[in-house]
Amino acid sequence: ELPLVASPAAVAPLLGKSEHGVRDDCTAGRIPTLPRGGRTGAHYRIPVARLLDELGVPYRIEPVNCGGAS
Repeated sequence: ELPLVASPAAVAPLLGKSEHGVRDDCTAGRIPTLPRGGRTGAHYRIPVARLLDELGVPYRIEPVNCGGAS
């Protein structure tokens, strides 16, 4: 399970790479990312569905119960 937007650390196991390797691929434009934001040190934000599409990995998006009645 992955969120719709993930960090390099979250997708590294999926890609079989280290977090540093994923960040290098983001910098080089080999992995699609969302804008990093204006603050210094902002982390890469990777749109997971787009990455899975590019890898040819089938997936299913399911809603998550984020609260509500118990």
